[in-house]
Amino acid sequence: MTCEFQRQSNKLNQRTVSNWELGQGSPALDKAAELARLYGVTIDDLVSDEVDVVSTGRDRRARDLHVLRAFIGKTALIACAGDGGVLEDAEVLDISDGWMRVACTVKRSRLGSPKVERERVVRLIDIRDIEGIATGTEA
Repeated sequence: MTCEFQRQSNKLNQRTVSNWELGQGSPALDKAAELARLYGVTIDDLVSDEVDVVSTGRDRRARDLHVLRAFIGKTALIACAGDGGVLEDAEVLDISDGWMRVACTVKRSRLGSPKVERERVVRLIDIRDIEGIATGTEA
């Protein structure tokens, strides 16, 4: 996300952006606020390790937000473009200008362990990457 920010604002040099991406620094509070406004997310979303961001970065036409807002508070099946895959039993928490916030269960393997554990996570999905969405009552 930060490379797009740099292209749009021209206020950051390449080294600064690269350091952020490599975890060798963090944006100042004013830059973080600018990034949050640019992407329509909160500063908490930018800095939280507990929020997964799902976005292919591809340009697509924007979705009708009023249609997506009807899913807030419901559990849905969500098909995402790219490696986003299909999210089953995803609880739609919120819709902002460009993002859908969902809580879903993902399977994660732990390094050195053959077990696959289920973990409840919050994901921010770029609404341009949503290829389909349905609730259990629509099937």
